[in-house]
Amino acid sequence: MIKGDGKSCSICNKWHRMKEYEYGNKLNNSYCQQCNREEKAAYRRGGTEATREYREEMRKKHGLK
Repeated sequence: MIKGDGKSCSICNKWHRMKEYEYGNKLNNSYCQQCNREEKAAYRRGGTEATREYREEMRKKHGLK
């Protein structure tokens, strides 16, 4: 969902200004900076499967799936 100068994160479903989605070498990422950091931490703990579980758990928690 895009509203004016922001959008909802695809993990936490919170609305943030577009600046929150500009990190790394990319603009307009799908995840906010906080969710991106948490997803990377999950990957360091358990690889691809842990990352997938983190995203699914957070999406369920925030009513996205």
